[in-house]
Amino acid sequence: MGTQKTKKRKRRTVFSPLFERKWGVLGTFCIVLLLLFLAIYLANPEPILNKIHALAGVSAPPVPAPDALEVYVLDVGQGDCILLRTPGGKAMLVDAGEAIYAARIKRFLYGFGITRLDAVVATHPHTDHIGSMAELISTYEIGTFYLPDTPHTTESYLNMLEALEQAHVRTKTVYAPGTLDLGDKDVSIRILSPFEGVDYNAEGMNNWSIVLRVQYGETSILLTGDAEAYAEGVMRANLKDQDLCATVLKLGHHGGSTSSTEAFLTAVSPEIAVVSAGAGNDYGHPHRETLALLAKYGIPLYRTDESGTIKLMLDGSGVSVETERE
Repeated sequence: MGTQKTKKRKRRTVFSPLFERKWGVLGTFCIVLLLLFLAIYLANPEPILNKIHALAGVSAPPVPAPDALEVYVLDVGQGDCILLRTPGGKAMLVDAGEAIYAARIKRFLYGFGITRLDAVVATHPHTDHIGSMAELISTYEIGTFYLPDTPHTTESYLNMLEALEQAHVRTKTVYAPGTLDLGDKDVSIRILSPFEGVDYNAEGMNNWSIVLRVQYGETSILLTGDAEAYAEGVMRANLKDQDLCATVLKLGHHGGSTSSTEAFLTAVSPEIAVVSAGAGNDYGHPHRETLALLAKYGIPLYRTDESGTIKLMLDGSGVSVETERE
């Protein structure tokens, strides 16, 4: 008896005649719709991205302010970590707190949609300023990494160097006077410390801190790392007061009394001051001597230990402040 072959019937649906006869029309229609959607997206992507983020239940990454330099002094406990976003969309990170804050820093950067840091500055090798650097280096594309010419033997420092080598990041040791090019023509960054040939070693590693003056329009911020009285004196001896003058001063060494001397404070003449310090820290930062000096000159102080992350908006003519715990 021969084997009988049965022909498998093709399953048909109510739509089958349409696809069989009209697929060419539908295909063309779909392509036209796709091209139209793409044209609308390219012309104005923000509403579409906002809708996507809303459906996903997350906030859309904020775009840089068009006419302001944004500075965020992150709450990383007893340490420093500062993010700058320029009107042109460039991002620079100055210091990175202890290693335990790496996840918090990455969440903060993720909130802005940042995947590339155009510049990263490690002001000096102490762990409360570079503890998270190795993890950040392995996570983000980095334009140039800046550091002072003072090696260290701590695990945090060696891990940072290894991460830089593995990621093939361009590194540059810096001295004052000099400039740092972030790639935004409207923002200028001057390197005010350390000076080559000065014996900072005798006065402690804090004095090796890279000090930056970042300017946008008529507004500026002075980022001092942990620079203490000795480094402040060197800057005053080698620079004019107008080189140091700034709208905002980030107090050196977490507001310790060994930094922010009266002579330096009057040279900077800030409208406001900010300090990064841990709540209830064992060092008593910021010290009462520093607080008294700020009060003497009527300079308001914003503190991460009291207010959380501090947002500064320098719009070229003035500065506004927002805090996390308002």
